Amino acid sequence: MNLIDPIILTTYLLCIAYFLYLIIDAFNDEMTVRLDTDFLNQQLNNQNLQSLIEISFKFDSRYEFDKLKQLAISIKNKATYEPVDDQPHGVSIYVDWDYCAFTDLDGRSRRVTRLMPGTTLDLFQNQVFSTIAPNTTLKENITAEDLLQRKGERKDGKLEGVSPINLEIEVTKPLIDLSKPGIKAPAAAKERYAKFMQRYADVNFFLELALRIVGPDRSIGGDRVYVLCKFAIHKLPWTSGLPWNPK
Repeated sequence: MNLIDPIILTTYLLCIAYFLYLIIDAFNDEMTVRLDTDFLNQQLNNQNLQSLIEISFKFDSRYEFDKLKQLAISIKNKATYEPVDDQPHGVSIYVDWDYCAFTDLDGRSRRVTRLMPGTTLDLFQNQVFSTIAPNTTLKENITAEDLLQRKGERKDGKLEGVSPINLEIEVTKPLIDLSKPGIKAPAAAKERYAKFMQRYADVNFFLELALRIVGPDRSIGGDRVYVLCKFAIHKLPWTSGLPWNPK
């Protein structure tokens, strides 16, 4: 063995190690999202709403960091119709979307937008509230307003025309930004990211729902209540992203 052989071998091993690192890093972006049901139930119990309202969310088994762009929410009105003056009466629930808010990892409040297929309306206009009659369930997809963009604005930031396709609104960014903080980011954000990536701690975001309870013994406009939903994002090990692990 001549003197150059150890150098070649070391370089070869370093290259292999580097490519292995790139492979692992490429799969190191999987997470799960769950609703903190204990926190939600405590919110409902504190306002005596546990027998009236049931709130749930539908999540995939796991996500890539940039794939969670909206939430599928279900709100059930558990009330039943009761006879009042020989007429059926019941308690209805209104969801005031314009009074609901997302809170991201840094505590920034964001307007909630209800997603409807083919929407081309102005994002700044008021949203119509949703009504949940007794013993029915409302199912909607929601996201944060700042994630929306018109399809025609994807090129050069301009609308290419007045075609309905160009005016249609779509979600273009993840609901929660899990990218690595920049150099100028606060130390707390960098520490939070490091703990999350090392799987030492989950990260949380929140959704505040504004609901109005309307019924025979309520005020004319309904009694507004606020319910806070807490979500936990858990980082999965890099092996979860391997092709033979099902989604």
